[in-house]
Amino acid sequence: MALRMEWSMEGSFFGAAGQTVRDVQEAVYWLDRSVARVQERLNLTPFESDRLGQCARLMRARMLDEADSATSCGKQWSATVGVLSMTLTPTG
Repeated sequence: MALRMEWSMEGSFFGAAGQTVRDVQEAVYWLDRSVARVQERLNLTPFESDRLGQCARLMRARMLDEADSATSCGKQWSATVGVLSMTLTPTG
């Protein structure tokens, strides 16, 4: 089942994006890739980079547990972990 992935970062990392993904595992891939890109390209302090990484690890765990369960039943899933917010919506 395809999912609409919409996520945002707050604070020093401010940004938002959305795309369609095949499943939760692909959403996790894009979250990880996007976070790594932010950590590489923005002039983050070590504290900011570590904080973003911690938020991403916690979000990834929630996505693989809660989001996978919810979206496989056709339900929308949303969560905020620190500076990251994520919504996954089944599209069909």
